[in-house]
Amino acid sequence: MNHGKTRQINFYNIDDKFYFVDLPGYGYSKMSKEEQVRTGRFIEEYLNICKNISLIVFLIDIRHNPTENDKLMYDYIVKNNIPAIVICNKADKIAITKVDNAVKDIQRILNPLKDLVFLPFSAERKIYSDKVWEEIEKNI
Repeated sequence: MNHGKTRQINFYNIDDKFYFVDLPGYGYSKMSKEEQVRTGRFIEEYLNICKNISLIVFLIDIRHNPTENDKLMYDYIVKNNIPAIVICNKADKIAITKVDNAVKDIQRILNPLKDLVFLPFSAERKIYSDKVWEEIEKNI
């Protein structure tokens, strides 16, 4: 999978129990503002049409403060009362001693009420996978 390159909706059947639906990223750095707006509308349209969403797994880069687009997506999720967890991905790109504080900083910015789960994740290191799967399984 090319990270940040999803330009369409991809469906992944997980053990015939549920689907992961991979939506395009709206903040990919090489994407023009026009493409970001178009992609944002595409995501919003999908979320409005699809009525059986069990959980949104919202990915945010742990190395950066949430972008304006991240804030807009977060607000959309909250205002529409869609169950969600926030995954602070790329945790392997920062020192392991800084991971917990980075996750807390992102949560402080987006979710000061702390009523959503925020977790670190790394595709490279599998050390965070169990907690992420536990949260996903609570919602399927």
